[in-house]
Amino acid sequence: MNKQEQFDQFHKSWTEINAAYEQYARKIGISYSLLQVLCELYHAKTSMTQKALCEICHLPKTTVNAIISGLIKQKHVKLQEMPEDRRQKSIILTDLGHQYAAPIMEKMSTSERQAFAMLDNKTIQMMLKGIEDYQKYFNQKLNQSGE
Repeated sequence: MNKQEQFDQFHKSWTEINAAYEQYARKIGISYSLLQVLCELYHAKTSMTQKALCEICHLPKTTVNAIISGLIKQKHVKLQEMPEDRRQKSIILTDLGHQYAAPIMEKMSTSERQAFAMLDNKTIQMMLKGIEDYQKYFNQKLNQSGE
């Protein structure tokens, strides 16, 4: 297999992984964007702002705002003023939000861990090193100045 064929296979696999998340979201009746936001809020170790969610999920502010507004109406999240800047609001999952998100996140996390556990250590190490290197080189090439 030449480099182009290898790249095509890599790209196909990457796309299919993302498609699996999208398919899961559709299957449970939510958008892929909502799945991303729920995942971040559910696993957040600290408070999250709308701006942070936009940056982490790579979603436009309007999309995140619409998602958060919907979650507020469903009483799945609440907004709380941040003491250091009262104009900023922290987005927090409510107890009802945790009950809603828990089975979604647990199914996804369990599936991810089970799939990962099926790989041998050598494959995992090569995969981690490869994706780390690719990300570094891709970022360098895409964002080189002067081109």
